[in-house]
Amino acid sequence: MEKTQKEEKTKIIEFLQGTFKKRNEIYPTYINLNNPKYLEMEDQYFSSLLIVNYYHEQNDLLLKNLIDTNINMNISLFYEKKDSYKMIRELTYYIGNTGVDLENKNQNRQDIDLVAYTHNDAKYIRKQMQVNNEELYFFNLYITVFAKDTRELEYLLNKVEGLIQSKGMQARRAYFRQEQAFLSSLPLMINHEDVRQVTKRNILTSGLVSTYPFLSSSLFDEEGIFIGNNIYNHSLVFVDRYNTDKYKNANISIFGTSGAGKSFYTKLLILRNAMLGIKQYIIDPEREYEKVCKNLGGTFIKIGPTANTYINIFDIRKESIEEDEKGYLSAKIGKLIGFFHLVFGQMDEEEKAILEEKIIECYAKKGITFEDESLYKEDENKITITKIFKTSKDMPLLEDLYHILEQDPKTKTLKTKLIPFVKGSLKFFNEYTNVELNQNLIVADIYELRRR
Repeated sequence: MEKTQKEEKTKIIEFLQGTFKKRNEIYPTYINLNNPKYLEMEDQYFSSLLIVNYYHEQNDLLLKNLIDTNINMNISLFYEKKDSYKMIRELTYYIGNTGVDLENKNQNRQDIDLVAYTHNDAKYIRKQMQVNNEELYFFNLYITVFAKDTRELEYLLNKVEGLIQSKGMQARRAYFRQEQAFLSSLPLMINHEDVRQVTKRNILTSGLVSTYPFLSSSLFDEEGIFIGNNIYNHSLVFVDRYNTDKYKNANISIFGTSGAGKSFYTKLLILRNAMLGIKQYIIDPEREYEKVCKNLGGTFIKIGPTANTYINIFDIRKESIEEDEKGYLSAKIGKLIGFFHLVFGQMDEEEKAILEEKIIECYAKKGITFEDESLYKEDENKITITKIFKTSKDMPLLEDLYHILEQDPKTKTLKTKLIPFVKGSLKFFNEYTNVELNQNLIVADIYELRRR
């Protein structure tokens, strides 16, 4: 009795649950097959094209023009490899029969040109298989286009047909065979017999290469970050600029019209690099990056007459050379010569040599020589004797060089050119460094400099 009640309860539960299965979740709610020109499903209209012919010899990729577009479509390709021995035997038999027809041809026969064409075609295929070891395949190609309305569908079909014809292919619309063509274009490995015979064409291995479908003009790096959309086919672009196996360096240039999003993209890159801990140095001529810098905890350096942040150009920093390298002063002199090229203009070799001598003298007065040990001093705050790297206030200023140049008649002209930097409108260069330069993000605001 108890067992019977249990069985009844189980039957009721099964009845209430119905026969709904997981795969029903992806089934469409309705399909309309009444129109021979298209198939309607889930507010979408689908129409298929059957590729019935193409050039025998292809030197370019057949599907490149189609894949590079942004047209909504499904492309399905079927390859059926044939037995080479059997095909050569059948081709030889066919060539023999058509050869007899051509030798005894009747001039009144209208199909004699077609016989001659297929005869030569069969000889070409046999030769490629025997001499070049190519394989023979039967090939089927289906293209299903879909759109939200019939007007757009017709427009897209005409566009696809134009692209197909430009590649030497011939297409037929699958009228009265829309369901069979649609099923053949789904990833179900169904090559429906009703359309298979119409689209079946033979193809050799060399021609098979031209049907390779996995191609695109887009950039997609596996470890890349999202850049945007390809304007030609709307595909996503992912670029890993630090992939040294693919790119020589990580440099990029950003171009675009006003309002195109150049600044937004640059700020997005800054944010991403900050999250990855990448050091960034930004020269900001338009005062666009101050808020970004402060929100990311970076160092903002305003350079100009009204600035209260300064960098001493004579500073030698511990990080200026690699840890296992030597020659702090030598490396710094090379950089200073480059700076003074901008200040003094073109200098001959004699002037460069004299200027270098004065720079060495300038550092020597601060106790800094070519010996790297001279850049260390005792830490006065420690009980035990320890040495630390000298700070900005232990370095010379532009004013120190100015006085040294003033003492030598040979360098009076150079001294005169330094007056704006020591006593004039550019004297903010003659200050000790008062900003932190060890941050991962440093922004230099040069807005006031550009107006000079």
